[in-house]
Amino acid sequence: MKKYILLLCFTALLASCSTGRLSKSDALSESETIILGEIKILNEGKDVTKNAKIYFDENEKGVLSYKLSEHGLLVMKLPKGNHFVKYIYTPYGSINLPIGYANIAVPEAGKSYYIGTIVIDAQGKLRKKSRGIIYDTDPKGLKEEKAEITVTDAPDAATKAYHDEFGANKKIEKALMTVTE
Repeated sequence: MKKYILLLCFTALLASCSTGRLSKSDALSESETIILGEIKILNEGKDVTKNAKIYFDENEKGVLSYKLSEHGLLVMKLPKGNHFVKYIYTPYGSINLPIGYANIAVPEAGKSYYIGTIVIDAQGKLRKKSRGIIYDTDPKGLKEEKAEITVTDAPDAATKAYHDEFGANKKIEKALMTVTE
């Protein structure tokens, strides 16, 4: 009986996490938009992008997050408006960015926006904060640190992946991520 209750609780936890991962069967609500881009995460010269997770806006675990593939392509839906990258989790550690440091503005719903080819260099600032064998993905206990973030306008890989998945007739506008110093 305990196993079934535990399984039920785990299932409820997974269902409560909100990711913006987009699939062909998803329909956008009247207040949602699509962002696409390419993100690469480096730490001391090593590419740690594979299985990294990007958290937007919130300090709560699982809210507006996106798990990156090995290639770092990002195609997700999120509400229109202004957003910021708050927290970056990698299997090698995490970094908690200051609120409003890495910003994305997507002003209109129902559109697709290219946010850039983004390289985040953590410069050895990735921190492991473990609780037993599970790494903590809650940034409340981690100090805020800036990482070196460069944004370039090189949409080829991201737009090709988007068009391959959703059709070549989809128009993409630019809304490159901005980084405040």
